[in-house]
Amino acid sequence: MIRKLSAALVCWCTTICIAQQVPSALPDNYKVVLTEPFAKVIRVHYGPHEKVPVHDHPSTPTVYVYLNDSGPVRLTHFEEKPFSLVRPPTHKGAFRVSPGRIERHSVENLSDLPSDFLRVELPGFQLGEEDLEFRGKAPDDLTHDLSATEFAIPRLSIARTICVDATPCAIRASSAPSIVVAFSNGILSETRGPAQKRTELKPGDVLAVSAGNALSLSAVGNEAAHILQISVQSATPVPR
Repeated sequence: MIRKLSAALVCWCTTICIAQQVPSALPDNYKVVLTEPFAKVIRVHYGPHEKVPVHDHPSTPTVYVYLNDSGPVRLTHFEEKPFSLVRPPTHKGAFRVSPGRIERHSVENLSDLPSDFLRVELPGFQLGEEDLEFRGKAPDDLTHDLSATEFAIPRLSIARTICVDATPCAIRASSAPSIVVAFSNGILSETRGPAQKRTELKPGDVLAVSAGNALSLSAVGNEAAHILQISVQSATPVPR
């Protein structure tokens, strides 16, 4: 009888331990907002002092785009050798290019501020590619027009456009499809041949733009229009 009880107790404890180690499904903090063959965009929100349970992320190279000024966030990684790190405060308009890693972690927002950002996952790139490591700073000046490529490697470029008034600022057409992220209100016009599409942007909006479409950006009201454009060229097929 004692042996049976001991065996049952061991089995119960093992079941509980395994249940505690299995990561939960992706929490509601992560919402897929756009899926394209070349990129998947997930919006992330951590509330003030929110704790997010253990979960997994795809081991995919990713561009992180920060949508607000936030405080520090603790990430506790569960690996062969567990460790914790604190992500420093982020700034609206900044971005980070990551080569990706196998991620299983919990999250704790250490600040009174929410943390809002985008995960732009790049399925066409290999995990750990050396060139995929970069941090782009938030702009210091939003009072002058700007059109600048801030990161560029073969098959991936990230450009920033700021337009301070209602006069449209032209954006050169990209030879690759792209993801546009808005940090403020604005109007984005797409032109392809005789066809034109006009989109009113709000902070945090995300949209896909086809390769070859010429763009222009204009401000609404007194706030400068501010976008980031992530262009992703598909991989060159391997000859057979």
